[in-house]
Amino acid sequence: MSDDGSSETAVAPISARSSLSVPRLCQSDAAHGTALGANLEESERRAATAPIRIHQIRTALLQQYQGLIYDEDLKGYDPQGYEQRFLSRALTAAAVREVTGCDQKTAGASVIDGEDDQGIDGVAVTEGTQEVWLVQAKWSDEGKGKLDTNAAHKLIAGLRLIEQRSFDRFNDRLEPIAARVNAAMHDARLKVTLVIAVMGVGTLSKESINVLEDARNDFNGFGPLLEYRVVHAADILRQIREDLAPEPVRVTVRMTNWLRRNTPLSAYQGTVSASNIAEWYQEHESRLYEQNLRQSLGTTRVNSGMLSTLVDEPENFWLFNNGVTVLCDQLEEEWPGRRRPDEPVHLHLSGVSVVNGAQTVAAAHRATKASPEAVEDAEVTVKVIVVDKNMPDLAQRITETTNTQNHVEQRDFIALDEVQAMIREDFMLSLQKSYVFKRGEPDPAPDEGCSVVQAAIALACAHRNTELAVRAKRDTDLLWERGSGGAYPRLFGERPGAFQIWRSVLVHRTVGTALNEERKRFQKRAADVSQRGDLLVTHLVFQLLDQDRIDDPEYDWDAALREVPALTSRVLSWLIHHIDMEYGQTSFLSGTLTDAGRCKRLAELVLRDAAREGVIPDLPAIYEAAKEGKRKPRRPNAVPTLVDHGRITDGAPVRLRLWNKPEIDALTPWLAEDPRRGEATWVNDRTRCLVWAVDGRAYSPTRLVLNLYELAGWEEAPVAVQGPARWTVDGGATLSELARTLLDEQAEQE
Repeated sequence: MSDDGSSETAVAPISARSSLSVPRLCQSDAAHGTALGANLEESERRAATAPIRIHQIRTALLQQYQGLIYDEDLKGYDPQGYEQRFLSRALTAAAVREVTGCDQKTAGASVIDGEDDQGIDGVAVTEGTQEVWLVQAKWSDEGKGKLDTNAAHKLIAGLRLIEQRSFDRFNDRLEPIAARVNAAMHDARLKVTLVIAVMGVGTLSKESINVLEDARNDFNGFGPLLEYRVVHAADILRQIREDLAPEPVRVTVRMTNWLRRNTPLSAYQGTVSASNIAEWYQEHESRLYEQNLRQSLGTTRVNSGMLSTLVDEPENFWLFNNGVTVLCDQLEEEWPGRRRPDEPVHLHLSGVSVVNGAQTVAAAHRATKASPEAVEDAEVTVKVIVVDKNMPDLAQRITETTNTQNHVEQRDFIALDEVQAMIREDFMLSLQKSYVFKRGEPDPAPDEGCSVVQAAIALACAHRNTELAVRAKRDTDLLWERGSGGAYPRLFGERPGAFQIWRSVLVHRTVGTALNEERKRFQKRAADVSQRGDLLVTHLVFQLLDQDRIDDPEYDWDAALREVPALTSRVLSWLIHHIDMEYGQTSFLSGTLTDAGRCKRLAELVLRDAAREGVIPDLPAIYEAAKEGKRKPRRPNAVPTLVDHGRITDGAPVRLRLWNKPEIDALTPWLAEDPRRGEATWVNDRTRCLVWAVDGRAYSPTRLVLNLYELAGWEEAPVAVQGPARWTVDGGATLSELARTLLDEQAEQE
């Protein structure tokens, strides 16, 4: 650390005839005060000094260098004192690794920090070169490490001692490498670099720059042999991440019928045997999908279909499959024959990630185990793209777009079913209404027609079997399943007519309207049943209606619809009653109302009792909605109150305070990447009073919180929040608390 109180020796300026004849500081970097070769954006540097990142760096350094760095002189300190000093030494070692590329053991042995270090914490000589590295490190728990002028002076003084070969002035930890340092200092190819390692953003102060500038002038010679470099928190964090990164995935792609492109990236596309692809999975399994948006999904309907085709129709697999997209870092070509597109090429890839086609790769592996001979005849289109490290965003875009292009859903296949076209024609001719069945078509207005989704839900509820209504409640995609037991043929197999479909849709809508009214009568669990059990209630109402003439154009269906509200009220009351009686008042409604067996039992009980007109069960009083009494006057909103009273001055710093555990868990990592994300400035505007530190735009407190939810990618975020309760004035009271205090003070004065 060189801050241990050891004396500093004055050294005379080095003459022009000195053996270190041409050392000088890099002038351009000294002028700007930035680290050589450090191209990280300021935001990235700041993100690396966030508390969560500092914690990650601290933990890694303590683990990586324990036992590799001399610490006998630290044993007398308390745990806190020991850790701080050890972290400074570990930071020195990490900086040596960063600039020399050595391993951790070698880096640990380069640390000389302690008594008689003469202002230098670490000394290293790059293997096979005449490069000497002198390190000064500054650890900071707050991520605010800096090189002060005192440390800069000590570093230059230590350099002078090294240049004068005064190795005896240093502690004995320099001795093992002193000979190598001495040899390098005599070599005409010598290059000396001062390494400033700081647990911070790495910006040098003007005063430190002046010290280095003075040294540059003093050491000026015949060439730029003396430079300096700053290693900051972002560099150490990147190094730690690279240490944790697994070995790159390497595969060989045996491709035929290939095409090659060189712009904008090097790429091959061609045909590859499924057995070759299976080899990739056999060796690497899920590591193939590191950059993919999802892993193999296992045994799904689509994957089962791929497996069947590979085993039963391998010659047709190429026709049915979309192919595989592979990204890699490196590609080497091997030509078993001539370099022609009609001859095979073997592509040896390193740093492989299958970014699209994970299901195909897994299916090829499973099929190879089941029927290796058949898979030999199956082929797949494979696209191989070599990622340019200077274009990382392009690789991300490739991954995203190959996984998010429009895909075919089960519902889309019904567009090929002529039954749907016939129903649409029937709607038009019989009812003069619209019926849409292709995904992407806008739904017609409620009184002008319906969509196939609305029709399927209504028909599922109208069916005698409770199971179809339960399926629709769980997921409407289940209504498009075909085959044995599939819902689609049971709903549309006999081509229901336009009157039956439309009238079923009207019943469903009428029950929904009635439930909205019923919900006003209830609270708590009963109100929840009216919402979660809407399709089951609709199914039960259908069973109580006379459906024998539902498809008869002459039948007065309006009379049937007039019965629906009363039936809905009766059914709902009995449903609430029997759920409590059968499964208890504390049973989980989400499980009960999506379980086919329980819903079937409830349907039997409710239909038995609801058929008796005028009989309604007595429900617990706690289910009855509270009567509206005299409401307390609503307090004024916090922001206008604060603005009207001038409580907060313009420009006051305002900071985010997370409110509850889900919010803390969801936002803390994202906020830690850039502390500015949780900061704003107050302006006295009655609506948009917060100017966000990130984009300089004004927001209301609530709108800004919702924006943070969205930007952080919190998928389960609430749709409404109390924004003023989440923003504090300079870390103190929240906006809500300040406004409440103001109003209470006013009330006391009245």
